[in-house]
Amino acid sequence: MRRYAKGDDGVFEELYRLLAPRVYRFCSRLAMHQQEADDCFQDTMLRIHRARATYLDGADPLPWAFAISRSVYLDRLRHRRRRPEDLGSANDVAEGERVHGDDRYSPEAAVRARDLQDLLTFELSRMSEKNRVAYVLLKEEELSIREAAAVLGTTAAVVRQRAHRAYMHLRTALSAAGWTQPGDDGSWQVVSVRD
Repeated sequence: MRRYAKGDDGVFEELYRLLAPRVYRFCSRLAMHQQEADDCFQDTMLRIHRARATYLDGADPLPWAFAISRSVYLDRLRHRRRRPEDLGSANDVAEGERVHGDDRYSPEAAVRARDLQDLLTFELSRMSEKNRVAYVLLKEEELSIREAAAVLGTTAAVVRQRAHRAYMHLRTALSAAGWTQPGDDGSWQVVSVRD
């Protein structure tokens, strides 16, 4: 990132290879709709390119990129509130590519994983943007509380509070849907399958 910030365009492919998967996943969790996530990701990468001179030498580029992604998302959200348009199904992000299937698991396990992913995606979409982003940064992107606070432009205590609210929301929703509490390995098990 240091070289790219100084104008070395030759390192863009490597930088893109390293940043793109995590930035795209973050955009997907922010936007909750596939089309919106794609647009957010493209705008984010463009803004990273345009803002590369503002990158602080030696800083971790991932929180910087996440902050840009969140800014892009909030700009798009404000624009959409002024000019609403249909973005399609509320569950389109949870389709196909969101479930990482593995042939080593049974079809039943794949269905349970899909059900859990769909439920988590739905419940994340119901949260406030601030709580959802705090949760995603800490639990899915595995940033430190300090890094998440920098992305969100707030204090570590506020990030802890927002992430805790999100976690409690998810825990309540999962329990209500028949999933047991997470075990030592952090996995959830289904108690009963609802029709």
